[in-house]
Amino acid sequence: MKVHPALIGLISSGLMIVALLAGYYQLISDAATAQLVAYGCYAAGLVATLLLHGSPPKGFAGNFSTGFQCFIVITLVMVLFTYLFNALHPETAQQAAAALKDSLIKANNRTPDEIERDVNLFREGFATMVVSRSIFGYLIYGAITTAIGSFLQTLRKP
Repeated sequence: MKVHPALIGLISSGLMIVALLAGYYQLISDAATAQLVAYGCYAAGLVATLLLHGSPPKGFAGNFSTGFQCFIVITLVMVLFTYLFNALHPETAQQAAAALKDSLIKANNRTPDEIERDVNLFREGFATMVVSRSIFGYLIYGAITTAIGSFLQTLRKP
């Protein structure tokens, strides 16, 4: 019995969430390392899906379709997680806005009123920006990884 690609996607996204939360709560020393671990879990889920369900006779399109079933679930779960995380942690937007304000002040090319306006606009649109980047990023990463894996799968001997 083979595990369905969507279930592999759920498991992979669960591992990704654990890695990202470990980074946030500093169980992993560096946030960048936590992000790399999360993307490693993403790639591992896609590779597992293609190894379990892909085959040379299915061709590139068939293998990509199988991988798509996995990475679309991962993308949906991770976008939901990103939204909920930002809704539950508004301090993230505040910290990012403070960092933006500092960089705008150091740039010294705007008036204080312009800086305040830009920082307020950034703070208001922060959640939308993060969720949008998350959607785009996870879809692109999943599509590229699945395309490469599907291509390599078609090169295997049956």
